Amino acid sequence: MESGRQGRDVAAASIRLPGGRSSGMIARYFVRAQLGAWQLRDPSGDALILASELVSNAVLHGGGAVAIRLARIGGGLRIEVTDRSPVPPQRRPAGVDGGLGLGLVEGLSARWGVVPGRTGKVVWLEYPLD
Repeated sequence: MESGRQGRDVAAASIRLPGGRSSGMIARYFVRAQLGAWQLRDPSGDALILASELVSNAVLHGGGAVAIRLARIGGGLRIEVTDRSPVPPQRRPAGVDGGLGLGLVEGLSARWGVVPGRTGKVVWLEYPLD
C-alpha cells in the first residue's frame, strides 16, 4: 500500500490487487482501513460497495491485475480503479448474470467517469462522506 499527502486537504493511498476472486474483498478491507486512518465515516457502507463494484468489473472485464487508488477530496472520497483494457464500461441489461453495476455507480456516486490510458483505463467516481 502506498500513501501520501498531496496539497492541503488531499491525501491519497493505493494498492495493487491480484485480479482474482479475492480482489473485491481486499478492496473493501483497504477502503475500510483507509477511511479509518483518515477518520472519515461511511455509515451506509456505500463507499465499500462502490469500490467493490469498480474492482469486480475491472477484474471481470479488464484482463488481470488491477489497482485501486483512494483520494480524500474535501468532504468526500475519490475512488479510482485501473485495469488493462482500453474498452470503457458499458451498460448492459440487468439480469441474473449481472448488468446492475453501472446503475449502482450512477445512483450512489456524486459523479463518475473514465480516463483512457496508454495500456488500459481508469474508472473513477466521487462519493460524498459525512
